[in-house]
Amino acid sequence: MIDHATAVGALADARTSADVLAQIATVYPDLWPSVATHPGAYPGLIDWMASRGDATAQGIRMAGQGMVVSQPAAASPASGYLQQGKMGVQRAFDSMTGFNGEAIVHFRDLFRDTFKRHSRADMDILMYSGTQAALSDRRWRLPWLYARVFVVLLSAFLLLWLCMLIFADNSGNVIPGVIFTGALTIPATVMVFFWEFNQARNVSLFDVIRMFFIGGALSILLTFIVSAMTSSFLSAETFNYGTAFVAAALIGFTEELAKAMTVFVLMRRLSGCLVSNGLLIGAVVGTGFAVFETMGYGTSGWIQGDLEWTLATRGVLSLGGHVVWAAILGAAIMLAQRPGATVISLRTMSWGRFLALFCVPFLLHTMWDFIAFVVPSQVVSFALMAALIVVAWVFIVRLINSGLRQYANALSQMPMV
Repeated sequence: MIDHATAVGALADARTSADVLAQIATVYPDLWPSVATHPGAYPGLIDWMASRGDATAQGIRMAGQGMVVSQPAAASPASGYLQQGKMGVQRAFDSMTGFNGEAIVHFRDLFRDTFKRHSRADMDILMYSGTQAALSDRRWRLPWLYARVFVVLLSAFLLLWLCMLIFADNSGNVIPGVIFTGALTIPATVMVFFWEFNQARNVSLFDVIRMFFIGGALSILLTFIVSAMTSSFLSAETFNYGTAFVAAALIGFTEELAKAMTVFVLMRRLSGCLVSNGLLIGAVVGTGFAVFETMGYGTSGWIQGDLEWTLATRGVLSLGGHVVWAAILGAAIMLAQRPGATVISLRTMSWGRFLALFCVPFLLHTMWDFIAFVVPSQVVSFALMAALIVVAWVFIVRLINSGLRQYANALSQMPMV
């Protein structure tokens, strides 16, 4: 049976056959509006969907029969203004994320294949990403390997942590392992999630590892360089909400700019300007940055006696921190490339569009650090950060859909093999 993501991708292809449209209509009633407007939808299929209550199919059938479709009653001026305001916000949101049309995946779909049984062959298929064979594989897949990666890394961390607790007198040799695996577990899990969602499969696992280390180290170096240039704007003489916000904004700007520059350097070899590539490269750089930063905080936590708390809180909060912020930056670089561009370049960059989306991780990062600076209660602080995580993933899901839609359109223009 055709899966939902593949069905939506097929509906984006004008060459999809009538037989496939019939299969999609039979299995997925929620896709009937898209099926009805597809160029290959035949009258019998439209009549069948119209008889079952699909409004789009009914409208098409009545238009074909020369019937006049009744118009809804006029709305009140107040509701009309409200609706126009919502539509304006929606259009701005769609323009920022490059999203248009029906969503290919919803948030619930991200985990649909996670707990299904997968064979070794399924894993082998993912491992050949970046090869010529992977580039010709057009099957849509939802992520699942990331959950296995999480279990492996968490298991390694727990084993080393138990070793540290049980053999406390000789634990010095395992402390670096505890800090590294603790810092790596959740960020690397999210990174693999983005790698799996890169439907183009043009980035190998070796490239991911290479960019993780080089990108993470380079982004840290650039952060120190940019921070040295902006440190003169900070003043430690007084502390209030204003100075805390300025400090948070400068940190957010410094770190996000450093990651954006690193992502741009690493993605220049890729062709196609694919949004999914931008999400992936950004997530990889963000993972390297997050891991190296957390290792520093973990070392300080070990000295101060709160190593486990430091690793646990930073690990959980990394679900919406550097990894996803950098993923948004990567998508922003791709979306900012002007129509017709096939390689990433500053000359083909639409700066207005880039800056509009760059502001999202910058503002999220600024509010994140501002909360950490001024909110005394850890419970309230974590609740507010959780809200920021939700906001970040709203953008991520829309950017994932933008990337999937872009790739589906690219597939429709490729010759069938």
